[in-house]
Amino acid sequence: MYCCRMDTVVAVVRAEDLGPALREERLRLGLTQTEVAEAAAVGRPWLNQFEGGRKPGAPLDMVMRVANALSVTVSLEREPSQEVAVALPVVDLDELLAGYRL
Repeated sequence: MYCCRMDTVVAVVRAEDLGPALREERLRLGLTQTEVAEAAAVGRPWLNQFEGGRKPGAPLDMVMRVANALSVTVSLEREPSQEVAVALPVVDLDELLAGYRL
């Protein structure tokens, strides 16, 4: 999961890290918890716990309201596959093209 604004992307791997990442953005914007809580329609005590990483099971709608109040986009990305590449057979191009020569 990623939290991002136009100039920064922050990777968040654990649920309890999302609140602190959004806290950093709130502080960067110079907003108080009260201002963000009101804009997001959440309680300030709840926001305090969420920003402290103590709400890893926070309802998604509340998390998204906080992100929206901070103008932050939250996106999900699949990790690169760890599968081993399958070896392809070696092809002799001269032999392959010999059948097409005039």
